[in-house]
Amino acid sequence: MPEVAFIGHMPSARRYHDLLCAARGPDLPAPPLEDFERMVRAMAPMPISDFWFESTTGRQVVGRYIDIFFLVDEPLAVKAGLSRVRAACDEARACGARIAALGGFSSILGEMSGGGASAAHGLALTTGNTLTAAVLAAQVQVAAHGDIAVTVVGAGGDVGSGLCRILAAQGRQLVLVGRNPRPLEELESELPRARACGWDEAARTAELVVTVASTPPGAIALDALPSGATVLDAGHPSNAAPAARVRYAPAGKVRHARTPRTDLPVVLADCAHGETHACLAEALVLAYEERFEPYSRGRGGVHPPAAAAILALAERHGVVPAPLHFAAPTLPT
Repeated sequence: MPEVAFIGHMPSARRYHDLLCAARGPDLPAPPLEDFERMVRAMAPMPISDFWFESTTGRQVVGRYIDIFFLVDEPLAVKAGLSRVRAACDEARACGARIAALGGFSSILGEMSGGGASAAHGLALTTGNTLTAAVLAAQVQVAAHGDIAVTVVGAGGDVGSGLCRILAAQGRQLVLVGRNPRPLEELESELPRARACGWDEAARTAELVVTVASTPPGAIALDALPSGATVLDAGHPSNAAPAARVRYAPAGKVRHARTPRTDLPVVLADCAHGETHACLAEALVLAYEERFEPYSRGRGGVHPPAAAAILALAERHGVVPAPLHFAAPTLPT
C-alpha cells in the first residue's frame, strides 16, 4: 500500500498523448493526436502509476502518482484545476496514502488554503515548495560566477519568494520580476540588494535567470537576453525553451542515490535517469522520516531555516540537487 501520493499533471497535450499510448500498451492502436486536448479535459483525476523508492538508510517507501488531467493554457486554468486537485486528494486518501505532494499547478491549492486542506482531505498535503527553493538555490550556486545578480522570474510566488530569501541570506544581488507589483515591492523592501523591475528591462542585462512563474508552456521569451546568459527553468510546464546564444537548463529536480522504480516510466519522461521533481520528492523525504505533515503550506512560508532543514533531511536519504543538464543552443533559421 502506498504511503505517499504524488499529485500532478503532464506539461502538454502531446505528453498526455504519450502517456496514454504507453498505458494502453503496444497491442492497441494509438489514439489520434488531433482533438486530444478535448479528450484530456474530459478525463477525471485518477491513479496512473506506482513508484518504489529506497533511502540510503534502507527505508523503503511505495508512492502512487495521481494525474489531475490538466492543461495549463487558459486564463481560467487555476479555477478549473482546483476541483480536479480536490478529487485527486480524495483518490490519494482512498488508496491509503498518509501524505501527498502537490506538484506543478496543483500546488496552488496548498498555497491558497494554508493548513486547512490537510484536515479536509484526511492526509497531510505539502506543496513541496520548500525543497524546490532549496534545490534551486543550490543549483544557482553551481551556475553562478562571482557576485553576479540573479534574476528571478516569478519572484512573487511561493517558490520564487522563498528562493529569493535563501539567495539574499547568501549575500546575492537579486532582480525581482513578476506579474503582480505588490508582492515584488514587499520583497524588495524586505531583502537587501534586491530591486524589482519588468522583464523587458531585466532581460537586457541579465546574466543568470531563474524562471519559476506559473505560465503556459514557453510563455517567457529569451531572445532579448545577452549572449551567453544562463537560464535555469524550474517551471512546470517549462516557462521558456532553449534559445540561440543562451545556456538553458531545466532546474528544480533532484537525483536519488538509489534509482526509483516505476511501472510506467513515461511519467518521468522530462527527468533524467534517477531524477524526479523536487516538489514531489519533499513528500517522499518526509515519508522516509515518517513525518506525515504539511511541511510546505500556504503562501510566503518558505524561509532559509526550513529550506536548509529539508535539504539536509533529503541528503540524509540520498536525495540531492540534480546536476544541470544544459541544452544544445538553438541556431537561428
